[in-house]
Amino acid sequence: MKIGQLADAAGVSASQIRFYEKQGLVPSATRLGNGYRDYPDEMVSRLRTITMSKALGFTLSEIKAFLPDDPNDLIARNDVVELLQAKLSNVDRQMNDLKAIRKRVCEMIAYFENPNSSSC
Repeated sequence: MKIGQLADAAGVSASQIRFYEKQGLVPSATRLGNGYRDYPDEMVSRLRTITMSKALGFTLSEIKAFLPDDPNDLIARNDVVELLQAKLSNVDRQMNDLKAIRKRVCEMIAYFENPNSSSC
C-alpha cells in the first residue's frame, strides 16, 4: 500500500506517517522499484492505535513503549489496560486539581465583584 493510500485509510497525513517512521513508531517501509514506500495493510491498525492514543493524552514515547516492534504482533492487552488505568487515575487527579482552581477563581471573582456574595 502506498503512503497516500495508507494515509487515507488510517485518517492521517502522509507527513505524519513519515514523522512516525522517523520516531520509530512505524517500521520503515519497503521501497518499490520506483522508490515509493510500500506499507503492509497492518499499518492501518497501527496508525489508528497511535492516533487514538495521542487523543487520550499519551506521549509518543509512551505509545512507542507499548506498541510491539513487529506490526504483525498483537498489543499485549494487559499492558495496555494497565496504562489506560494509570492514565485514568492521572485524569481524575487533574480534574480534582482543576475543580479546586475553579473554586478559588470563583472566590476571587466574588471577592472583587462583591465581598458579601458568592457567584459560583
